[in-house]
Amino acid sequence: MSAVPLLSARGVTRDYPLPPSGPMRRRGVLRAVRGVDVDVAPGEVVALIGESGSGKSTLVRILLALDAATAGTVAFEGRAVRPGGARSTRWLRRRTGIVLQDPYGSLDPRMTVGRTVAEPLRALRIPGDHRAMVEEVLERVGLSPSRAHQYPHELSGGQRQRVALARAIVHGPTLLVGDEPLSALDVTVRAQILDLLRGLHAERGTALLLVSHDIGLVQNFADRVLVMHDGAVVEEGSAVRVLGAPRHPYTRELVSAVPAVPGPPAAAGVGDEGDPPVPASTTHLPVRRH
Repeated sequence: MSAVPLLSARGVTRDYPLPPSGPMRRRGVLRAVRGVDVDVAPGEVVALIGESGSGKSTLVRILLALDAATAGTVAFEGRAVRPGGARSTRWLRRRTGIVLQDPYGSLDPRMTVGRTVAEPLRALRIPGDHRAMVEEVLERVGLSPSRAHQYPHELSGGQRQRVALARAIVHGPTLLVGDEPLSALDVTVRAQILDLLRGLHAERGTALLLVSHDIGLVQNFADRVLVMHDGAVVEEGSAVRVLGAPRHPYTRELVSAVPAVPGPPAAAGVGDEGDPPVPASTTHLPVRRH
């Protein structure tokens, strides 16, 4: 790992107040994240895995200054990360991108594909020919530039997620976060999107933080794996070690729950109908349902 992590978090905790209950009407606290430490080095691929409700998405929101931690610190390239207005967080938005889980809910139905993808360029005041930049990134994710004039309802789920990916990378972030970006897609499209992520990592050296509850999707993709359970990181290490020889009982339970079924045919070179083929990656991850 680099001496200076790209992203570094220490002791991150997030509490949510609960409504009063009991005869004394005392207020309780839900601790969603419990003293978590996270490092992501430049160009590194880190997977954050765990079951639904383990605190993964809450942690990601804190890391990207979309929510405030109750305790702990977050730094990006050595600079403190804190929630704030658009002006105070613009530097962080220029360096990061995020792809969310739902390709149907993450796009504004009133905006064309072109406007959606160009939105970060406008908001972050990126100089240059925005139209050309949008066309280039659409081709990069396997979509025809002619899609720029369409609306989300005219696209398939896989096409929408490619649009979401294009929007996340159009401004050239150094860290891309995928918060369950594949779970709403079918098996074949998931393999295609993974190939796109691999290509982005290989070509640009973009660091990736991939959040997932599907071990089969990250076991041959990540450099390191962090396992979250009940808001805490219970195990961390190389993907080979953690998933090949898990030490914590919860990690062993996760690994043992993954059935050894063959994945789909390699998806490289397969695009949505009418779109250019997706660039091939050098390796292919077996995709498994859990």
